[in-house]
Amino acid sequence: MRTTPTLRVSIVLATLAVTAVACAASPATIASTMPESRATTIAVGVAQITGLAISPLLVLVALGWTEFLNAGGFSATALPIYANPWLLIPCSVVLALALAKKCVAPAIPLPIRKLFDAGEYLEAKVSALVAAGVLLPSIIATMAAAASVTSATGGDASAQSAGITADWAVYLWMVPAVLVVFGAVWITFHAVDALIVLSPFALIDTLLVALRASVLAMLALSLLVSPILALLLCAPIILLSLLFAGWCVRLDMFALCVALDLLFARAKRSDPSRGPMRAFLATRGHGAPIRTMGHAQPDPAGIAFTYRPLFLLPRRTIHIAASQPTLVRGAIWSTIIEQPPGVARTQRLLAFPPRYTPHAETIATRFRARLSEGVIRRAWHSVRSAIAAILAGSSESPA
Repeated sequence: MRTTPTLRVSIVLATLAVTAVACAASPATIASTMPESRATTIAVGVAQITGLAISPLLVLVALGWTEFLNAGGFSATALPIYANPWLLIPCSVVLALALAKKCVAPAIPLPIRKLFDAGEYLEAKVSALVAAGVLLPSIIATMAAAASVTSATGGDASAQSAGITADWAVYLWMVPAVLVVFGAVWITFHAVDALIVLSPFALIDTLLVALRASVLAMLALSLLVSPILALLLCAPIILLSLLFAGWCVRLDMFALCVALDLLFARAKRSDPSRGPMRAFLATRGHGAPIRTMGHAQPDPAGIAFTYRPLFLLPRRTIHIAASQPTLVRGAIWSTIIEQPPGVARTQRLLAFPPRYTPHAETIATRFRARLSEGVIRRAWHSVRSAIAAILAGSSESPA
């Protein structure tokens, strides 16, 4: 099967760059005892946390195998958990399968490709949990040792006590800071996996993968040049991630709902004929951010949408006016749209997850909406009709 040059170059560049970073800055080999190396150690740690958040499985495998080889391979007597072959071999297999899927994705038919995308999306979540659990503690410990102002040297008990206090004081602020940075950067770049699940076009998937691989490659190459340069590159990445984290969380919730619906065939267990329906807000101007997750049901004025702000606060209901709505049944999910009087463009109101796509007629009846097919479904119906007409004409021709 043919693969796009952009995807091949991005995968190779990211793999080689992260491997080079692992060779140059393995957490277990960073010297942090000398005062002049503290800034370098912290810069390397920030770069590793950022790279781990961008692509957890790739960085975990690269750093793990590097540390495994530096420690003597299978003859090593003691290895950190992230360099243990019992962890690295399964992770490497999963990584190889994910890279192979990315290479052949453009040649896979859309329905099957979406199932693979949904599976890879859930795998990315599990990989992030595993990578953060086994690698972040080592990076935090190295950075905390470098950031400690006092160290317990010598045999004085008071000095040792002062050193322990300083270390714990550093941990008290460093652990939350690292978790916030890792979470913000991860959810921002995990939006690539979410958009791949939601996108029906293989070209867009390839461009998204290439974009993430390029950022990771630049970070890796900058770390090879200078840890301070890598820190300067990480600063805007972290800042932008903190700014866009909320938007990415809402996108991720939508993609998670879509992925679970596709993988577990929830349509058979869904009954949209009564009760509130799972939905996502697709419009602004109602006091809630776009893609807010909640439940929708018809009301006399149009649509009643109920949700929990920040997922925890008491429920809030907003009312969306919809005098002449249209339910557009898409290739993956359906959307309620309306064209307000005097407005040239249509306005998206709600998006329903894939579990409701087979029940589009029932939903349109409930919400008093006209049913319409999306662009991809219309194109597919046209192609299928044309093929059926050709086959019918050939069967009627004389032998």
